[in-house]
Amino acid sequence: MKVGIVTGASSGMGKEFALQLQDDYKLDEMWLIARREDKLKETASKLDHIKGVTIPMSLTSKKDMDMLKEKIEHESPEIRFLVNDAGYGHVGAFEDAPLDRHLDMIDLNVKALVELTHICLSHMNQGSVIFQVASISGFILGPNTAIYSATKAFVVSFSHALYQELKPKGIHVITVSPGPVDTMFWHIASDGTMEVPREAVHASDVVNLAIKDAKKGKLNSTYGFIPRVNIQIPRILSRKLLLKMLK
Repeated sequence: MKVGIVTGASSGMGKEFALQLQDDYKLDEMWLIARREDKLKETASKLDHIKGVTIPMSLTSKKDMDMLKEKIEHESPEIRFLVNDAGYGHVGAFEDAPLDRHLDMIDLNVKALVELTHICLSHMNQGSVIFQVASISGFILGPNTAIYSATKAFVVSFSHALYQELKPKGIHVITVSPGPVDTMFWHIASDGTMEVPREAVHASDVVNLAIKDAKKGKLNSTYGFIPRVNIQIPRILSRKLLLKMLK
């Protein structure tokens, strides 16, 4: 059985990945993972050509992750792609947010991503693809998004290393690093106080480019001219100067 796995599949970019990848990789099933079962069912209902299997769970729960691992080991599917999209951020001063919020963010954005990648790899073969969703925040400094930026910097570094490690096996890893995207991210990151930035782009456009870039074997996928420029700036300017500019 050939399956694709998408985390964060209840909304935003995760949902877009599920919808846009349904015709690729000749799948039998697409496993949709997120906490909200009702939203997962909505995504599954929009899959026209393959069966959507909803798996409501928390990726930071050991019990839930053990359940998923057991399901993968028991059914032993050929995993054609994995989309690690689940994650969230926090906008505001580091000291103003509860410590648990920061630690939970690290658990989801980093630990769960690493764990699920490791679990899935033994079921991947030549031609399989891993989409690791990072952010331009993983390349640039992030005052007032300190933990989020640090977690995405980890995803970038980890994914770039895997890109090289897995190349001999024919398993492709692409790092998806968008700028602002029109999703619920901003509402969650600001506890409902922020609007979506005017420069935010559509999730469908980001995902469409990521899929095209993966087929081309690219290391990174970043939608939009300005975000691509922003990624290059840290290679030119010193960190101290960048921090002054970000005040």
